[in-house]
Amino acid sequence: MKTTEELILSGSVITQTGFLENFNELVEKKETYHYDETYQPSSVYYGNRFQSPLPCWETDYLVNCDSDMNESIKSQVQSLFTKEIVDWHCRIRLTITDELKKSVHLKHGGSNSIGSVHHDAYDYAGVLPFEQSYAGGTAFYENNWDKAPDITYGSWPNRLVLYKGKRNHAACHDFTYEKRYMLIIFFNLKGQN
Repeated sequence: MKTTEELILSGSVITQTGFLENFNELVEKKETYHYDETYQPSSVYYGNRFQSPLPCWETDYLVNCDSDMNESIKSQVQSLFTKEIVDWHCRIRLTITDELKKSVHLKHGGSNSIGSVHHDAYDYAGVLPFEQSYAGGTAFYENNWDKAPDITYGSWPNRLVLYKGKRNHAACHDFTYEKRYMLIIFFNLKGQN
């Protein structure tokens, strides 16, 4: 039987419903964290947030603003892997619908709900939604030039979606919400290239 690492690196998306044992605590805390305005993908320079595909707000990495919660989340993710997690980065992203509607991406040919297709710098990435939505979530693509996703995972509260960070994907947004929160994680595994 393949390990979680092998499944993800071969292209599988791993989901686990009811993942965080302390999800209710995180739900309560998310409103108390400080959020800075930013955009995604952050690896590209834009003149302002609204020229990007996803203007958003993000907390600092949880290791800096809530180290106990950070360690708890990391420990729960670590339980899925046989190798030690390294380069761990975890934060909460807030997307405000009225801001997203101002995005040049949406006004000039972007999808009504899917952001730009990209990949991440880490071997592993994951999202954990706070709201339920069949339209919001994460879309996965075989190639970054594909016009439609191969598969889309809608949002379900406390359902972890883990995938290969270098796999082409895009955030999906449900415009029936005024704002949406998502726990975002990135990491590598020790001894893995």
